[in-house]
Amino acid sequence: MRFPFLMMTNPQIHPCRVRGVQLYEMPCVMDEVRGNLTVGQTPDGLPFVPQRYFITYGIPEGQTRGQHAHKCCTQFLVCAHGQCHVRVDDGTAQEDIHLDRPTLGVLVPPLVWAEEDRHSPDSALLVLASQPYEPDDYIRDYDEFLTMIRRTTTRP
Repeated sequence: MRFPFLMMTNPQIHPCRVRGVQLYEMPCVMDEVRGNLTVGQTPDGLPFVPQRYFITYGIPEGQTRGQHAHKCCTQFLVCAHGQCHVRVDDGTAQEDIHLDRPTLGVLVPPLVWAEEDRHSPDSALLVLASQPYEPDDYIRDYDEFLTMIRRTTTRP
């Protein structure tokens, strides 16, 4: 019996209107007999070596997660099951990204506001983080976020 094998290929990376945000189409092996597989590995397939992960799931209808930016941490989001929307905002441009398959990921760099909403009842959003949890890294107030963005973009 022959099984398909995965030739490790880099993801296809697409820019977004929001500064630093990128969409990743991850490699995939379709196998009708054993099931499908998608993969990402460092250093070529993922943008950083994860230091932490978390999964949001069981999100009640109408609820929004995220609603913050990070000062230093980069995040990579993949809706491993179901679907949700990720809204990213750099203080100037915004984009709404529909995560509807486990082969699509979104890279959210520091100083980009992110919110996740419109979760399907079965959604499971996997988030890989470049840094361990650090409460002081979070910017949870949108006006404070905009002030910080203005300060960083107006520096000589």
